[in-house]
Amino acid sequence: MIVDRYVVDEYLKGIDNRNTKKTYASSLRHFLDFINKAHIIHIDQENINQVIHDYKSYLLGRYTKPKTINQHLMTAKTFFSDYTNLRIRKLKLLKVEQKEPHYLTQSQLHLVLENIDDDLNSIIIRLLAYTGLRITEALGIKKRQLKNKTPQGDAIVSVIGKNRKKRVIVIPSKLTKELEDYSRNNTSEYVFQSRNLKTKPITPRTIQRHLKQLGQELDLKYDTDIFSINLKPHNLRHSFAIHALKSHQINYVKEFLGHESITTTQIYTNLKEEDVIDKFASIGEYAD
Repeated sequence: MIVDRYVVDEYLKGIDNRNTKKTYASSLRHFLDFINKAHIIHIDQENINQVIHDYKSYLLGRYTKPKTINQHLMTAKTFFSDYTNLRIRKLKLLKVEQKEPHYLTQSQLHLVLENIDDDLNSIIIRLLAYTGLRITEALGIKKRQLKNKTPQGDAIVSVIGKNRKKRVIVIPSKLTKELEDYSRNNTSEYVFQSRNLKTKPITPRTIQRHLKQLGQELDLKYDTDIFSINLKPHNLRHSFAIHALKSHQINYVKEFLGHESITTTQIYTNLKEEDVIDKFASIGEYAD
């Protein structure tokens, strides 16, 4: 097949998440630059593995960070896997030094919630910390999705994560009720409706700004730097993972988080939806 800008643009049209689309577009431009400079006209099953091998060498000559190189390689692999029938042999990525994730302890999370007088911040923080949702996934929840409940009142919500992978998360009944009350008067379909663009959800940047300000206020009040460092949307997701791992098998936690493969879990297992719901719901509001 011929891989050119037209083909890449057609592939990107199938990606719904705006941030993912932006990242993939930037990364695939590097791949297009490579094949143009290498004068590669046609890619098929016979040469695909050599092309990827040469692309890796090309990236090694341009970047020093293994994480950046791995990202570009994985984007190229995902493109061929999703959009073509070409298959790449096991891709050997560069070794990346794993950093310890930032997160809030249960007592720190309690302290944060005790100091909040804003409904939006309170609900968002608990939603991320109790479910492990990514911020874009949380803000994309629609009001109608909260209607699918267990007999106990927990909402069973399907979300589309990275690489268009679908997974099921369970929102505890108390928080589900608060989300319903919070969004009751919204004119849009989203739980977290934008104040300015009434048909759109709140942007991740808005929440990041809210939490940054809150973290700074808490650090000033308690003479620390803990909250400025750890009170961020993705760190709340880390908090969920770390607390959930204390009481659940790592393969279940992998499913909760929607990872294809993560080094902290080491186990890749496809679970039945009802099993995930049962295990997930048992976490509940773990910080209570």
